[in-house]
Amino acid sequence: MCIALRFVPALVSLSVLAAQTPPGETFKSGVTVIQVPVVVRDHDGHVVSNLGKDDFQLFDNGKRQQITSFSVEDAGSPVAPDRSLPDAKAPVAQSAGGTGKLIPTRFVMYFFDDLTIRDFGDLKRIRDAAARQLSALQPGDRAAIFTSSCTVDLDFTNDPQKLQEVVSRIQLHPVAVCRVSRVQTLQVELLKAVVNKMSSLPARRDIILVSSGFFVGHNRSDEETDLIETAIRAKVSIDAVDVGEATDYTTGGVTPSNAMNPGEPPRNDNPTNPVVLVDLAHGTGGTYVTGNDFAVSFRKLATPESHYLLGFVPAKADGRVHQLKVKLENSHKLTVEARSGYLAPQRSE
Repeated sequence: MCIALRFVPALVSLSVLAAQTPPGETFKSGVTVIQVPVVVRDHDGHVVSNLGKDDFQLFDNGKRQQITSFSVEDAGSPVAPDRSLPDAKAPVAQSAGGTGKLIPTRFVMYFFDDLTIRDFGDLKRIRDAAARQLSALQPGDRAAIFTSSCTVDLDFTNDPQKLQEVVSRIQLHPVAVCRVSRVQTLQVELLKAVVNKMSSLPARRDIILVSSGFFVGHNRSDEETDLIETAIRAKVSIDAVDVGEATDYTTGGVTPSNAMNPGEPPRNDNPTNPVVLVDLAHGTGGTYVTGNDFAVSFRKLATPESHYLLGFVPAKADGRVHQLKVKLENSHKLTVEARSGYLAPQRSE
């Protein structure tokens, strides 16, 4: 297939990077550990970061599992500055000659799903909101731009004017340059390629996915799961800005998706499905935001947030999609955002 990623010259074909890798993290002992990013919020939506391992319960297909690993993943620095403010600071390294050199503290990929933007009014508001957000880049930020049509892209930079100029070139109903096979979902494969590219970057890595949502077929739930697994291993969080019908799909912190729960009613078979945005955000420790004011949505993602990372060893290696559920021992009006499933490894004969 054709790739228009100038900043990913090593990507000759998405089909190569999109080949599924074994789920979870396999150690030298041969034990596979499934990692589950978890975000806990209080009643006002603020992140709660003072919980311990014993505060969590983890269930695989309804059976409680032993949490074998636990950590708190912070924003990549001791104090995460509010990136919507102009005076946030970035660390500076001194070269041998005594000249200060800024060390990037965060790499952010703005992934605009221009194939799902519905009308010019939405497009203009998205471009304006993104341009305003990019004007507030901090010295330690590096931002890049890519579109699902593969017609607009820009490598990581700290130049707000260049970023804003590229955002202004995003068009309505572009002719897609990239193609995938009929058994693949374009946005999922592109995101996977971007995640692989970002995996070697030496700082915090985030993707801000701006989309109305896209449909992942019922028989492709492992494709979405594989993207989540790939992002977790690469330590890339996916934040999702829903610019579609602005419906809140996050009630109670539970994803109303049946892609990983075949027993539930099916998703709506429409070309733009916001539920997948919730899956990707909650599954990678990111944040899902929605609303008609896109500027507010972008601001909600301005300050990186911490999340917990739980690990467990799956009891069954059956190669099937398993349902996951994370609960708190004492909720106290707290809500939990976590991935809703995973693809179990296949036992080798």
